[in-house]
Amino acid sequence: VQPQAPAAPAAPVQPAPRPQAQAPAPVPHTPPPPPVAAPPAVAPEDDIPEEDDPDLTEEAFSGQELIIRELGATVLEEIHHRGN
Repeated sequence: VQPQAPAAPAAPVQPAPRPQAQAPAPVPHTPPPPPVAAPPAVAPEDDIPEEDDPDLTEEAFSGQELIIRELGATVLEEIHHRGN
């Protein structure tokens, strides 16, 4: 077996030639969107229910009674917490 001659050094690898840069495609001009209108401010007197409001009654449910009535919930067990 004959020893092989050392291989010739490889030529440096050059990057592939890039195509000439082209100007970017023109972007169609779109007008800016119209400004979003702010929601109307609510005056404090408009946020307070009137005395004759049919939804405002003394027997209105809240909390557990409301959940039972509106969602048909069933109370399985009540947990009573003792304060220390």
